[in-house]
Amino acid sequence: MEQQIDRCGDCHSCCKSFGGIDNQIKLIELDIQYEWDRCSKLCDNNRCTIYNKRPQTCSDFECLYVESDLPEEYLPDKIGFVTEMRIDAEGHFLNIVPNQSAKSGVTPEEFWENNYKNIHVMITTAEEVWSIRVHTINISTASGSQDFNV
Repeated sequence: MEQQIDRCGDCHSCCKSFGGIDNQIKLIELDIQYEWDRCSKLCDNNRCTIYNKRPQTCSDFECLYVESDLPEEYLPDKIGFVTEMRIDAEGHFLNIVPNQSAKSGVTPEEFWENNYKNIHVMITTAEEVWSIRVHTINISTASGSQDFNV
């Protein structure tokens, strides 16, 4: 059986942060229910029950924390959001999704204002890890999505 990433510990915020996953056919095949709180295939101890056959979107996800050497205090579960690198026509941007944003009711702007310090650490870390320049931060919550220039 394939192992989950040790660096994740008991975090698994990636499985508790996304409102939609791109591969809808795979979701239907695997009977995955998901809406901004947690994947229905996550068991009580935060382990994926379908890890070996999870959707491509899940297996392609590259958590910035896992890819970096950030200290444990920056685990997504501790700072309240997951961060991943994406590319658009303008270059590299960070996609940030707060954990369980449907329950908190936070807007992207409120989240930006309340978490600027940790977001700044993620920007700096991403630029160092991937040797790139981040031009934008996209924050997606259950109440919407908004871009912020850096």
